[in-house]
Amino acid sequence: MKKRYILGAVGLVLLGLGTSACSSKADNSNNEQTNSKKADKLEKKLNKADKDAKKQSTEQTNNKFVGNTFKTNKGTIKIERLTKVTLKNATSDGDVHYVVIDASFTNKSKKGVTPEDFFMDNLKLEQKLAKSSHEVGGERSQFEDDLTPWKDKINAKLDKVDPGQTVQFAMSYQLDKDDGDKDVDTYLLQPWNSDTMDTYGKPLKLTASSTQTITKPNDDSDSDTDTDD
Repeated sequence: MKKRYILGAVGLVLLGLGTSACSSKADNSNNEQTNSKKADKLEKKLNKADKDAKKQSTEQTNNKFVGNTFKTNKGTIKIERLTKVTLKNATSDGDVHYVVIDASFTNKSKKGVTPEDFFMDNLKLEQKLAKSSHEVGGERSQFEDDLTPWKDKINAKLDKVDPGQTVQFAMSYQLDKDDGDKDVDTYLLQPWNSDTMDTYGKPLKLTASSTQTITKPNDDSDSDTDTDD
């Protein structure tokens, strides 16, 4: 009788050990599968990040100025001239100063895009100072409609251009001394990626081709424009 009890107890112990071993093996297998899935996901993320970085690097290599034309596989911008403009009596505090860039845009993408969006996504304007450069903010202002020689071109920058089409447009930048903008003749158009805020490549150097003074018209008068070449 005692032998049967002993054998039964030993059997239960062995059964418990076997069950524990099976359970341990199952847990280890589940952990290995979980770890394997996590590793696969991490590898995919790293591969995607690597591909994105290579794609960005390739795009930046291809995106560059050739002469005065900025070329990409999605579009090109040809810079024609930069003009300094003084808008007389624009505010109660006095004059407002601008720089205006005349350019043309060719849309090479498969969907409509505005010249302004393409320009701002790929280029930023900087003032060339003696020992540094200063970025110009260029926010749209209430006085742009008073830049009468460029009014149509300034409005054109806001219209979507169909794929394969070329349009003339103008970018106007209001200078603000409170933001550090200065009265200079030399500017730089610097290629950059607006998503990452990274600059790359060689900028295009622009020197003001002329200076214009425009008197802001009253409600009952027309504007007068003086040009100093």
